[in-house]
Amino acid sequence: MTVVTAPSGYGKTTAVSAWASAHSDRVAWLTLSAFDADPSRLSAGILQALQALARSTAESVSAEAFALDAVSGDSAGALDALHTSLGEAEQPVYLVIDDAHRAAEALTAGLLGALIDVGPQALRLIIVGTSYVELALARWTLTHPRASIRADQLAFDMDEITGLLSGASGEITPQTIFEETQGWPIAVQVFQLAGVRPTSPTGHDDDLMRDYIRDHVLGSLPRDLALFVLRTSICSDLTVELATEITGRADAEALLRNCVGMGLFLDRYATEHGPVYRWHSTFTRHCREILEATHPGERARLHRAAARFYEPREPLTALSHWLRAGDDAAAVASIQGHWVGILVRGESAALERLCMQLPGEYAEDPTILLVRACAQEIAGARDVAQLLLDSAATRAAERADDQVYALNLPRAQLFLVDGRSELAQASASVRAQLRGADSGNVRDHAALLYMLGWSEMRHRRDPERTVQLLSAAAQEAEAIADRVLHRRALSHLAFVLAWTGQLRRAEQVLDTLGDHPDDEGPWNAYAGGGASTAAGLIAYYSDDLPRASYELSRAIRSGSGEQSFAGIARMLFTLAAAASKDPQMCRKAGMELQDLPGHDARGVSWTAFRHVSLAALAEAAGQRDRALSIAARYAETDDLPLVTVILAGIVRRFGDPQTALRMLRRLARYPGVSYIQASTLVTAAIVQRRRENRDLTHSYCEQALEIAVKENVRRPFCEGDLEMRQLLTEHLAWGTRYEDFVASCLRPPDANSPLETLSERERTVFDQLRTTRTMAEIAQSLEVSINTVKTHQRAIYRKLGVTSRREALRVLT
Repeated sequence: MTVVTAPSGYGKTTAVSAWASAHSDRVAWLTLSAFDADPSRLSAGILQALQALARSTAESVSAEAFALDAVSGDSAGALDALHTSLGEAEQPVYLVIDDAHRAAEALTAGLLGALIDVGPQALRLIIVGTSYVELALARWTLTHPRASIRADQLAFDMDEITGLLSGASGEITPQTIFEETQGWPIAVQVFQLAGVRPTSPTGHDDDLMRDYIRDHVLGSLPRDLALFVLRTSICSDLTVELATEITGRADAEALLRNCVGMGLFLDRYATEHGPVYRWHSTFTRHCREILEATHPGERARLHRAAARFYEPREPLTALSHWLRAGDDAAAVASIQGHWVGILVRGESAALERLCMQLPGEYAEDPTILLVRACAQEIAGARDVAQLLLDSAATRAAERADDQVYALNLPRAQLFLVDGRSELAQASASVRAQLRGADSGNVRDHAALLYMLGWSEMRHRRDPERTVQLLSAAAQEAEAIADRVLHRRALSHLAFVLAWTGQLRRAEQVLDTLGDHPDDEGPWNAYAGGGASTAAGLIAYYSDDLPRASYELSRAIRSGSGEQSFAGIARMLFTLAAAASKDPQMCRKAGMELQDLPGHDARGVSWTAFRHVSLAALAEAAGQRDRALSIAARYAETDDLPLVTVILAGIVRRFGDPQTALRMLRRLARYPGVSYIQASTLVTAAIVQRRRENRDLTHSYCEQALEIAVKENVRRPFCEGDLEMRQLLTEHLAWGTRYEDFVASCLRPPDANSPLETLSERERTVFDQLRTTRTMAEIAQSLEVSINTVKTHQRAIYRKLGVTSRREALRVLT
């Protein structure tokens, strides 16, 4: 890693760009913005930059880089993939992080922090920014003093200034420039461009620079070009379309090219979406001061034009421009119209900061307080969220007929309320809003559909509607190329499909998401981990307990909050551990239960989840009375399908299939859930077997198998009790269309396992692949190199006929 640090105006970016131009086939470039303090956003930017390099050259980065999903947020998976992608690179690949100080604490977190610590050997990092970067990376800069480039090295010396002025005529001498600037590159360039001696009545360097730019740089330009420079300086980064919008100039593209060609402190960068132009920060700061002094009121008009340009595209950026324009009413209206989409896309911290910039009465607007409450809820500050919610209600009560608050209150309740009935009522209100004439733009509509699906999933009133809402959200997000929302909607859709027993379709959705499906960052803590939890639930009902443990451990460690999918994953992990009857796994599951929420929240019955987990562990430990005592509490429950199925199974295995059947038949509101149907029918078959009614016994058993085979629901038939095994053995003799399925359910664990084809060392590596460890961590655990692990990994994939870690685990299904 090389660290380039200096104050503004020292030509850091220019110097690194000049170097990079000579290595363009091996340099990936990422310039950070004010919003990149979020580690997940920064990680996505890094992957996108590397993918852009991979698309531009076939030599520097292997094709595996294309398979990385930039918005998945899986830093560990991305690190593994980059090790694989760059593992055999013959030449180094460079990643430049420009304006790195904008990352703040994220500079050493997430994927970038991992790359700094244990990145691929072939990857070289170049971190460019202000002095903050050197402080953030103090340990590195202290231990690698020759890997830092600082202001004193970037400043021009006399020889360099002399070289710049070679052949130029005028009154300024190199000695004069050096004495005035002390080699400060931007000042040297300004004086060189203007060609006259600087003077300042105040003697203040900042005043000197501003006046000099006004009188001798802009003053030497044609008036219309100088005005174009001043107007576009309100935006650090420009596209041709934005420049056209804020200046009204149809020839904006030609003018931008002229500025670059004249050396007017404007750089042009080629991107996948067209050219982007960027003003040097010191120059643009002075231009803004000049604009304000020479054209009062123009700055506000320009910021309003930029805000209108960004409003349908990037509402958070638009909001920043409304605030800079001093148009607080427009800023509030922008928040009121777009806040759901901004929060759902993981920008809660940025939105909270901008809300807090609102003055006086606008900051106390009831809807703004609602928005801030939701942002605090996502951040995990529930008490603060409740205070803001109460304050919003008080402010709204002081107003007469606040229609905007009335519109946004049920939307906020989707984030904030705990009670299932309250959540259902809020969902109904928002659905009614969406049926109205004005339901917002496409981006906001997709976000609302997603939030409705997330809410419906939690209060469990209508599973089919939940599937429809999340499917629609995913489709709309894909149509507008919103990959973040598209993945989040698919992640939750996969879980809902698995929860409703549509395991095959859920697997298809997971395949769409790929090998690194889950989020990270604030939204992950609030509602992340759905895809891994879905994969664990599928594996559990497919009776693939090792894979279930792997996927659920992954969900638990994903950073998802205790009251989100990580809590559900802990329950499912306990069920898988109990089913395995492995004492070590059961002890681990018991420890995980300590982090399960102690009370119902967000419409989720955490108390019931804790009870069913304890009952499963009690059964595994042979504690019959305790397990049945817990099950008895839920004998009359009709709205907890998964809990009821598990507890009914415990009751049946302890010798009371009739009571188990009554429990299952109370789930009448979930008629199409495959694992409920299969469990109910096979339990009915056991009841009839006890009554010696052979025809009904085998009729029920065959119906159960027909449903189970369609969705690969094996768990109800593989629970290991003698009565079930006797039923299935007799059913094979009776005659069935599903002989292979029944035989596999009766097969002892590990019989004919594909793992038998692996060597002992390959089995050891495969056991590590079942964990959530990265390749680097596996290598450290086995005390071998990463390349050795990768060699075994390739051999395992070849023998199992797979191409990825997830597929390797599925082979055991």
